[in-house]
Amino acid sequence: MYEEILHETALQEATLYETLDKEAVRCTACKLRCVIKNGQAGVCGVRENKEGKLYLLVYGRASAVNIDPIEKKPLFHFLPGTEVFSVGTVGCNFGCTFCQNWDLSQVARTIRERLMKEKRSAFIEFEVGRYGYKLSPEEIVKICVGKQIPSIAYTYNEPVIFFEYLHDTALLAAQYNIRNVFVSNGYESEEALDAMGLHLHAMNIDLKAFRDEFYTKQCKARLQPVLDTILDVHRRGIWLEVTTLVIPGLNDSDEELKDIAAFLASIDEDIPWHISAFHPAYKMTDTPPTSRATLERAYDIGRSAGLHYVYVGNIRDWRRSATYCPKCQKPLILREAYQTSIEPAFQDGCCTNCKTKIPGIWE
Repeated sequence: MYEEILHETALQEATLYETLDKEAVRCTACKLRCVIKNGQAGVCGVRENKEGKLYLLVYGRASAVNIDPIEKKPLFHFLPGTEVFSVGTVGCNFGCTFCQNWDLSQVARTIRERLMKEKRSAFIEFEVGRYGYKLSPEEIVKICVGKQIPSIAYTYNEPVIFFEYLHDTALLAAQYNIRNVFVSNGYESEEALDAMGLHLHAMNIDLKAFRDEFYTKQCKARLQPVLDTILDVHRRGIWLEVTTLVIPGLNDSDEELKDIAAFLASIDEDIPWHISAFHPAYKMTDTPPTSRATLERAYDIGRSAGLHYVYVGNIRDWRRSATYCPKCQKPLILREAYQTSIEPAFQDGCCTNCKTKIPGIWE
């Protein structure tokens, strides 16, 4: 029955799942590993069990699309100064109270809860799948080739929940030497990372805090799986940058910022750490924006912990957004408001002043 409409709707059988019995499957896309009974969906709201098979409800349905500077992801050590094709769907495996993209990330869950309450569950597939507009993997790659865009970012909402859509896109993109990027909450399963293989070139992972209490209360998730993913991604050799959204009163203490910086430095002092300003959103509209002084303090904490590349985001601060040689402190890449200037002192991935190699993917 469902096979007949796969190509007419946003419905596509998933690849990352296990059959448990006639009624239940286990989704293996993310570390929640949801056990899903017939007619139900995982926490993300877009991976649903239909008659013993798991389906992605948003395959080929883009709810957000933009051509951005790569620095907006943010990725500062990956093809600087280039454009990236950004694409996302709806749904998320987290439930962050402060989500900056809540209108996309939470809509699938909201639709599902409303229709279940109204006893109209038969309409869930249609309501979720109709969000956005049709955009196939072939169309995404065609745009990138035509506009000479060197990379695709799966972003706006958690990419691993629409894994089959992005995986097909990534495989096709590889035929044209187009790179693939995840902007992620860090809950990818090992199976998902294994399936991406060499087709995943860079990730920016949110490390939202360093207390499990924060993750359970504010995100409906846990801290340790995120730490495990950061370690795993670094071990696999995928280019990694980490972002912390600094929220007043929640994760902005010296102790917490020091713990985050120390953790990253213990893995690799060359991991770029982006500390971004919070702006009131979703369920935290009464929380004030992050002050410049707080971001400057976080920046100093990161540098004192031994991190070579610390960057301030969501405010204009060219000094703390620039890349400096960690040995001689020569400015190598200047940035302001997503405008990037590669300085003469930076050539072939090295500081010409002292010959220090700067880690990253530069071409």
